[in-house]
Amino acid sequence: METLTGLELIYHVRNTLLVVLAPYVLYRICWWIYKAYRVRTRFHDIPSLPRHRIWGNLINGGERLKPSLKRHPDYGFEEIWQELGEPGCFLVDLAPIEARGLLVIAEPQYAEALINSTKEFKYSIPKSDNYDPLKPVFGAESIITKEGAPWRELRKRFNPGFQPRYIHSLTPSIVSRVEIFVERMQSLAESGHTFKMVDYAQDLITDIITQLTIAQDFNAQSTPEGHGEKSSTGFLTASRRLSEMVYAVGQGVGFHMIDPIRPLKSLFYESIVNRKLTAIVKARITSTDTTSEPKSITQLAVSGLPPTKALIRSCVDQIKTFLFAGQDTTATLIQWICYEMSKASHSPHHAAILSRLREEHDAIFGPHPFSALQVLSSSATTKSESILTSKLSYTTAFIKETLRLHPPGATLRAVPWEATSVSLPLPSHPVSIAGLQVYPSLYIMHRNPKVWGPDARLFNPDRWLDDAYVAGLPTGAYRPFERGPRNCIGQELAMLEGMAVLVSTARGFVFEKVGLTGRAAVDGGEIEREVWNEHAVTSVPVDGMVMRVSMNEKANFP
Repeated sequence: METLTGLELIYHVRNTLLVVLAPYVLYRICWWIYKAYRVRTRFHDIPSLPRHRIWGNLINGGERLKPSLKRHPDYGFEEIWQELGEPGCFLVDLAPIEARGLLVIAEPQYAEALINSTKEFKYSIPKSDNYDPLKPVFGAESIITKEGAPWRELRKRFNPGFQPRYIHSLTPSIVSRVEIFVERMQSLAESGHTFKMVDYAQDLITDIITQLTIAQDFNAQSTPEGHGEKSSTGFLTASRRLSEMVYAVGQGVGFHMIDPIRPLKSLFYESIVNRKLTAIVKARITSTDTTSEPKSITQLAVSGLPPTKALIRSCVDQIKTFLFAGQDTTATLIQWICYEMSKASHSPHHAAILSRLREEHDAIFGPHPFSALQVLSSSATTKSESILTSKLSYTTAFIKETLRLHPPGATLRAVPWEATSVSLPLPSHPVSIAGLQVYPSLYIMHRNPKVWGPDARLFNPDRWLDDAYVAGLPTGAYRPFERGPRNCIGQELAMLEGMAVLVSTARGFVFEKVGLTGRAAVDGGEIEREVWNEHAVTSVPVDGMVMRVSMNEKANFP
């Protein structure tokens, strides 16, 4: 038998691979062309920019959505929406980059029709496979990416730990972490240093979530950079690096996606996070602790279940999901809360809002600017819950208005090609949207004057105290945590965290935005650009919300 030389062997292997792979590659190309053709030749009843025969909206729409603009796609969608005359929804055809069309929702009635349950999709339209890049962060078993019965089982298992009554029973634990956050703000006020609020907000949320979900305090707020879990191989560092390396959903192809080192780094950090959480989760769910302390959310979820490897792996993925999603969404909420308070220094409108907020806190918690922390941590659970849910109406309105104008998250769904019952209820007639991706743009919906009135872009907490106004809003107008079966499981916790931070900081501190303030120059020059969002795992302030903080000289300190 003739022996092949090294070079001949390489050619032989190459040719064999080509013969084996060529039919599959050809099939995938033909299928992709067919899907792009279906989008290109259909959906003409849905408003859209003029579509090129080959490039679709890749030129006239894609130029507003390209990652090099360093802004969230919502801003590009808003420009397209305005150019089209502000319709209730519109189509963006980005083939050949994306073979499926994207249906952008701008009015709540369309979101309600497509996001809720249907006979064909009991738990709502499936999530888009554009979420796949998040799997190294969330895990393959994440409640975010699971579908159908497996998703329902996960949701059912973890629901008890996110019920309002149980979440409010954990208020003292949350307040104890907020106390550290307040101490860090006091130190910054004394130093006068400029800082990024994102770093402090993420540390706070990390401490809260890990304590509540697995009864583990990683001391993110008190650990110096480079030490302990913030060392180069520490859990906190690994979790942050892993989050930073995620490809932004729907942001096209960049050089980072073909970086050969990036996947290796991702695997390295993922292994650190998984190893640490696996050990903790295994210890927690096998523990026979009989103390009277409230169980962690994970212990509550697995109560009575055998601690199998599959169960432990699933729990680890849910903890990762709650941690990374919370870091992005709730930490972003805190940044925007502080930003809206900072505008009181140059906006009479905001100054009046902050004054009312402080008056409410004085009335409920007493005159000391940090008394809320003591009241909430020392009160019985029922009293704390009563204060937070029924007595702080203006504080609640402030947070809801922050979430309306600055919603940190959204959902992206994909209607299967074989779907038969999913249709868009256009005024003229229903239109099947099988094969399209669906994106309810909360940024557009929450600022749509057809929904919210002529002051839709104005930060105005009073709108939430006007019962007639709220009753007149369309169903589903307000959806910062989305709606339907797959709404955010952690929304009650996010609101509680936001409330705890706001009542603990509004009276004692004065926040100042540094750069990107949106205010006019002192000499009457041009208005400085206001801070905007970019796309990471979710929608986040582009500069990390650079700020300074000082003590409020008008506060009633003893």
